[in-house]
Amino acid sequence: MRMPSRRAFLTFGSGFGSCLAFLAVIAFPVYYFWLKPMQDDMLERLRLAAPVFYIFSPRQAELDFSVVGTDGKPLDLKDYRGRVVVLNVWATWCVPCMVELPSLGKLAAHYSGEKDVVVICLSQEPKSTVFRDTEAISSGAPLYSSDGQQLPSVYKTDGIPATFVIDKNGMIVFGHVGSANWDHPSVIKFIDSVRQRSNKSPEPTAVGAVSSAVAVHVASRRWLSFFR
Repeated sequence: MRMPSRRAFLTFGSGFGSCLAFLAVIAFPVYYFWLKPMQDDMLERLRLAAPVFYIFSPRQAELDFSVVGTDGKPLDLKDYRGRVVVLNVWATWCVPCMVELPSLGKLAAHYSGEKDVVVICLSQEPKSTVFRDTEAISSGAPLYSSDGQQLPSVYKTDGIPATFVIDKNGMIVFGHVGSANWDHPSVIKFIDSVRQRSNKSPEPTAVGAVSSAVAVHVASRRWLSFFR
């Protein structure tokens, strides 16, 4: 079998390099003038509003399970009994989840000096996926991973992100499905009311229906899969 000459290799390499350069030249305007505007439009539509606090029938939370933090150490949620817990369920592939993470980071920062309120942003994805996501890390949100373990059924929803407020008695007193602005003053007011009324469920500050994020959730998955 005759081996190709050195000149043939150089000719092939030059042609291949030219093709790559051409694709790079084409890819930039395609992204900048088509894909990026589409992405910006999607994010604009997901502009966050404060959650609506509605009449909610409290139910028992499940805190007997462990998660892993960014430091690699396990955390038992049962250690947070007697505190107000804001539990957010999210994923790195979920666009609405990623959009709201910075507001959860600001909420956590607001209560960083308080011992009776804790914010937990929990993904069921492997920790290698969660803690290597630079966008999630830069959000400032307190990130945790169940490392593939399923969450208790009480936290099951039709879509994510899903956020639960658990009072000091271990009761879920509020649930919200969909992205929201979690550092809004109305959220702070609601959480403070939960802190002050540790022996009974807080009164709602407004009446309405749970905001449904199922459609947004499904749309975001389809939108994200388009770019993969």
